[in-house]
Amino acid sequence: MLDRFPDAGGASCCFLRLTATARRNVDVVLDGGYGTQSCPSGGWLLRPSDAQRPSYWIPLAPVLRARDANGRILSEETAPVGAFLPGALSTTIVLAERGGLDLECAIWCLPPAAVELVEELQSTRVLERQPLFMLSSHFNLRGPSDVYRCLIHGAVYENRFDPVRKRKIASELEAYSLYVAMHGLEAATGKRLYGLLKQQLVRSVLARQGEDGRWRHGEWTDFMETHYRLHNGAMLLLEAALEERPDPAVAQALRRAADALARAIDRTDIGVWFFHDSLEESVEMTERSGIRWVPSRELGKAPTTKMILNSHLDAIVTLDRYRQVTGDDRHATQVESALSAARKLLALRPAERLYGILYWAVWLTLKPEAEAKRLALPLRAVKRLARRYLLPELHRVKRRWPRMVMPGGLIERHLSRLHFGVNYHSVNVMDLARVQRRFPRADFRDVLDPAVGTVTGTSLARYWAETRQRQAIGYWVEALFQLCTLSPEIERRGDLAEAILGSLDAGLGLPPSLLGAHPEVVAPGMSYPCPSPRDERLRVANLSRGSEREILVVNPAAEAIDLAWENAIDTELHWVGAGGASVAAGTPLQVPPRGWLLGRSAARRR
Repeated sequence: MLDRFPDAGGASCCFLRLTATARRNVDVVLDGGYGTQSCPSGGWLLRPSDAQRPSYWIPLAPVLRARDANGRILSEETAPVGAFLPGALSTTIVLAERGGLDLECAIWCLPPAAVELVEELQSTRVLERQPLFMLSSHFNLRGPSDVYRCLIHGAVYENRFDPVRKRKIASELEAYSLYVAMHGLEAATGKRLYGLLKQQLVRSVLARQGEDGRWRHGEWTDFMETHYRLHNGAMLLLEAALEERPDPAVAQALRRAADALARAIDRTDIGVWFFHDSLEESVEMTERSGIRWVPSRELGKAPTTKMILNSHLDAIVTLDRYRQVTGDDRHATQVESALSAARKLLALRPAERLYGILYWAVWLTLKPEAEAKRLALPLRAVKRLARRYLLPELHRVKRRWPRMVMPGGLIERHLSRLHFGVNYHSVNVMDLARVQRRFPRADFRDVLDPAVGTVTGTSLARYWAETRQRQAIGYWVEALFQLCTLSPEIERRGDLAEAILGSLDAGLGLPPSLLGAHPEVVAPGMSYPCPSPRDERLRVANLSRGSEREILVVNPAAEAIDLAWENAIDTELHWVGAGGASVAAGTPLQVPPRGWLLGRSAARRR
């Protein structure tokens, strides 16, 4: 499979796949003499002895993979490289296959006219090497080569194996997260390479779309159900691409995808509700899935509708952004009804006293171990009983008294018999902030403010870290980024800085949105290049939009670090520290240990 880029010096990227055969060696032969060198952008560069020949970039070592009939990856391992044999007339790389496994590798061919790309691969800034948290598989992306941990033979997969089913699925949400990362790095560095990687991601999404407009994933079943959060990720990526430049193929794919999403609904008593997955379309599909479920009709919904909040909010954002980018408002009525349904559900506060008692017990189960050990013996007993008996049965209470926002501000994930998903609280906050951005009149601040407080005012973030809930930690940083770009409060920047410290302590990268070019937040051409610190320990959150410059710098180290930049930065920024204390003009900037500095332009301070 070959991606060609004639406007980039004739560069091309080949996805090589040798289908499973008996054990053998495979010789990859290049015309001419070549030497190999480690590449700062990851992988290896093969440089020719004859300057008239192309260079080659191998982002990752070749991999041996097994797949099922639906294309899901069942296993993978690095293919042994038997030998590298350079010669005057040809150079041979010897790879070892293994019976029953496909041999796969991505190889870039960079002709002499693409010398700019070779130079870009050989020079990286600190910002490019710092890990970025991918919002689908929750792994840390470290540089351009890591794109090919997910972009495999023209399709994007999550970079993780499902712990139960032991397989990797294709994920357009992963593709969107990668796209946002490449978009931000392109804006920060001006490198053409990142634009080409974005093109590959667009092509991968287009190639996987079904004739009915949907993308299928098969996370749960062998009849390849659609997960609409992932479907929406495909739409958001294509919307961002179309907003950058017109493309009839992208526009046509988006129209089909929007029509498919608009059909994936339940008409409840409170309004349109978007499905989480295609299993919700019928009782038969749900039963065939093998997922445990309890039919219910609260709020006039269909028995199979799980009413998962984050997927519903994400669909609202996705379809309205489709209208914004394309001008096609055929689904505006559905979006309005869905927005009203979300507002009504989040406003429900039945059985306040009962829920107060129940969630007092629930919060005992959410304490970090050190706090839990200090509980009195009777409270420890309540904690154990709540974990064993209450959490699995909360759906029964919610079925009798439907409610999503609980006493204290915690936002539940769903109204169905599913796991108790406290790790989805941060996802809900993020999605509510995204909806708030698009529909300020809906005004979800009465839900958002307590939801933020239930993290910043408790030990919930420490519980997430202790129980290794990577999703909750990464999305919490993303949620606070969304909120910071909605309002100027200095206190929220302090919350974001603390969340960044927590994420780094947990060994996670930062969401790519913090590079400052998120397509939902910053319009094309309005992004401010994210500055790159000289000291790799410092992490940067670029909160700028257009002429409003705002840079948050966080220091996770135990000692103060001088703030200096690898690239030029707006020198007119006014810097403040924790509590809003100003840094005197002309004073050398130093980020305090486990602390932060915030630089703002005059426009942003207003």
